[in-house]
Amino acid sequence: MKTQALVVRFLQSRFANYFVLFFIAIAISIAISIASIILGSFSELSPYQGWLFSITHLSSFVFLLEYIARIYIAPAIRPTMNLHRARLKYLFSFYGFVDFVAILPCVLSYIYWDTPVMHIIILPYIFIIFKLIRHSRSFRLIGEALLLVREELYTAYTACFIIICFSAILMYFIERNAQPEAFNNIGDGLWWAVVTFTTTGYGDIYPITPLGKLLGSIISLIGIAMIAIPTALIGSSFINIMQKRQKRLDNARENK
Repeated sequence: MKTQALVVRFLQSRFANYFVLFFIAIAISIAISIASIILGSFSELSPYQGWLFSITHLSSFVFLLEYIARIYIAPAIRPTMNLHRARLKYLFSFYGFVDFVAILPCVLSYIYWDTPVMHIIILPYIFIIFKLIRHSRSFRLIGEALLLVREELYTAYTACFIIICFSAILMYFIERNAQPEAFNNIGDGLWWAVVTFTTTGYGDIYPITPLGKLLGSIISLIGIAMIAIPTALIGSSFINIMQKRQKRLDNARENK
């Protein structure tokens, strides 16, 4: 508890401003890292692969410092838990996993330098995209909106799942004799059902029998209606959140 109190006092002190600057640098490092990974996939930039990897390596070192800092300040973020439980809670959380993956290139590159494994080490680095969620107010707003309507979304997507499975199985038995190469199994039917239900329509699998065409038309119409339900739910949740925020701002201005 003494260490926890020290962490809280540290965050409340003038050094907290440096923490803000540090996390801004982390957000910039995330953007630079994502850009270097994207640029590294272009064959035209192959002469600069070494520089791009150096940027990635340097960014992962910054993420290593962040990982250590977050472990250190975890008790202050979760004051109701004791020192060890708060840190374990962070380590085994989603963001704790993302932060751990982000430091792998920095740690493992010293062990597997100049080996084929080096390219595999960079692969999990794509998880740093999820670090943007923590540093982006827009993503947090999306998460808050989805959280408010999670029960309604669960109900809507459960209904969508049932309709997709039912139509996939039915379409398989309708079309398997007419075109066995397209509807070889129910898995092919599921692919058709998802593509049709979402009105994507790639055209690689489609019904040719009259009954199959009728079913495909019905599923397309149902898909348009069902996809509109989650859109309306999320939209109304966004409006509700923005209205609450605006109300808090208005109350704060009035209190001043």
